Amino acid sequence: MPRKPPGRPRLVNQVLVNRMVTLREQGFSHREIAQKVDRSDRTVRRYTKGVSPKLELPTHPKRVDVLVACSKVILGLRQRLELDTAEVDVVLKALRKALDQKDPLTLEWLATDRHARVGFLVDEVLRNVMPGVNTLRHIRRIREEIGAGGGQMIDEEFPEDPGPAPDRLLPP
Repeated sequence: MPRKPPGRPRLVNQVLVNRMVTLREQGFSHREIAQKVDRSDRTVRRYTKGVSPKLELPTHPKRVDVLVACSKVILGLRQRLELDTAEVDVVLKALRKALDQKDPLTLEWLATDRHARVGFLVDEVLRNVMPGVNTLRHIRRIREEIGAGGGQMIDEEFPEDPGPAPDRLLPP
């Protein structure tokens, strides 16, 4: 007569253990694994003891194209800054020019640090270009006002300049 193994039958086999370990390595918590394999939290802890989730740390910080990232910010702020198409073009040209003047190390820093990009965009691009944009707005407003007055500037007739008065001439 064959001997019966002592105790109750095992509820976990090697296939289930492998699945629990795989889930744990993928970053699932013990409770989530227990729900997936239909076992208790304690059973999962027992079989996955010493198995920790694999954390994937970035070897290099995420790099972005600085021109594209800053352009998206400018286009996102277009409504708030009330920029028309010509003004957006002026700002983007100033951005491109400012980036062309940066050294490679600074460009690398701007590509990996979002806060540095924001500071660069605000302090070095928008601060320098917005007075010019405001000047363009004033020029456009003046042109519209002149255009509303008949399309021509009305020149007043000034008499020919007779030159300085003879008593105001300096002696030679």
